[in-house]
Amino acid sequence: MPNSKPIDRLPTSLFFILFIFAFLLIILPSQDKTSFAASINLNGGIVGLKTGKKIDLREALLLTLKRYPGIMTSEYSYKASVYAKNQSLYLYYPQISGVANFSKNSFMNVNNNGIISNRQISYRSGLNYSIRSYSGSINATYMLYSFGSRYYDYLNAKYQMKAAKSEYNYAVNSNLYKVILNFATYFENKNLMKTDKENLKNDKIQYKAAAAFYKVGTGDLLDVKTAKATMEKAKATYINSIFNVKIARLALLNSIGLPASKKYHFINTLDFKSLQSKLANLIKTAIRFNPRLKQAIYTLKASRASVRQAISGYFPTVNVDLSYTGENSSFPLNRNYSVGLSVSIPIFNGFLTKNRIDRSKAVLNGNIWNERLSRDNLIYNISSDYYAILSQYSRIKALRSSEKAFKLAYKLALKGYEVGITPMVRLITANAAYTSAETNYINSEYTYYYMKAKLYSDLGLMLKHYVKQKNIKDKG
Repeated sequence: MPNSKPIDRLPTSLFFILFIFAFLLIILPSQDKTSFAASINLNGGIVGLKTGKKIDLREALLLTLKRYPGIMTSEYSYKASVYAKNQSLYLYYPQISGVANFSKNSFMNVNNNGIISNRQISYRSGLNYSIRSYSGSINATYMLYSFGSRYYDYLNAKYQMKAAKSEYNYAVNSNLYKVILNFATYFENKNLMKTDKENLKNDKIQYKAAAAFYKVGTGDLLDVKTAKATMEKAKATYINSIFNVKIARLALLNSIGLPASKKYHFINTLDFKSLQSKLANLIKTAIRFNPRLKQAIYTLKASRASVRQAISGYFPTVNVDLSYTGENSSFPLNRNYSVGLSVSIPIFNGFLTKNRIDRSKAVLNGNIWNERLSRDNLIYNISSDYYAILSQYSRIKALRSSEKAFKLAYKLALKGYEVGITPMVRLITANAAYTSAETNYINSEYTYYYMKAKLYSDLGLMLKHYVKQKNIKDKG
């Protein structure tokens, strides 16, 4: 039976091209290799981290950058803002769309109606026939000019992206500071545990000495009871310090993003160094690198662009339109070309533009004061950090001298008690003073580490100061 064959092949080719393009759009997206799943191997272990590996502070910070969920969440939020900026940039490209259609209609001539066969009418009763129809169209629209609407939309998205990057940098700084804090707390508690263990050891010596003197008749029962009570109290303190170390270790693992496991061994690499920088230089550095201030600055710039974008709602837009349509289902063949220029002029939209402008200005004014607040608070925090660090450094040296003096006093009291010239109460008091002095010294030294870490966090230079790895860019 005769079939109507397609004469124009262009729509068929267009249909095939559009089909391939749609198929590629479906299969192109791939899984991000930097995701959390990519950091875990098939056996559930951590890639690059062997069992029993010793982890120093720098290694702990590097692991945090790769594994801590808070940092990863902020990183992908920043990546989303990059795509949002790209979307605003793509408005500068033409918008092209295509449509391709194919249909096949079958008929049976039961009424002896004439059909067209080779451009001649044929009358055949009961004739079966079909008609294939092809059609395709391409449309293109391009915005020639928008009187600033498109440009300020791009600027707004661009500064929002920079603000999101600063938010990501802030997440890096704050979480690395948390790791340093937990790292120092862990070793602080370990040193305090050693002090409590030494105190318990001294109290046991005192109790044994008091008991021995009492057995030979040269000691007092009150000394024995006092020494035993002191020893029991020291034992309870030592047990509590053991639990503090365990809790501090769990907090450290959690802040890094590691599971609670005994296979990770931390080593203390903290250095006690004095601060050499001047306050004026620190303030200049903070204003340049602090992520919170940079976020406030970029948010302010984005809000200014948002106001200009809202104002552009009063202005017209100019577009150019191109289209082509072809089909073979009719005779003669249908091929249409069209080119047009259009101008869209806003006349009245229910005061939407006015409210957008007022809202954008209100947001802008709020961001102006927020930038001022962020700058003032930053200068205050840096100044406070600076003077607190200097004061703490002097305090540490004084407590160190005090700890040595009380240690010597305890040793002299112990010897005096052994020869019978020092009472038990004085010996216990000397031991308690020595333990207290050593505890205060340990606490003050690690507090100094906290203060310096907070300073570098406020400066925005956590990576540069603590990681110091060449292949990691300065997040400031």
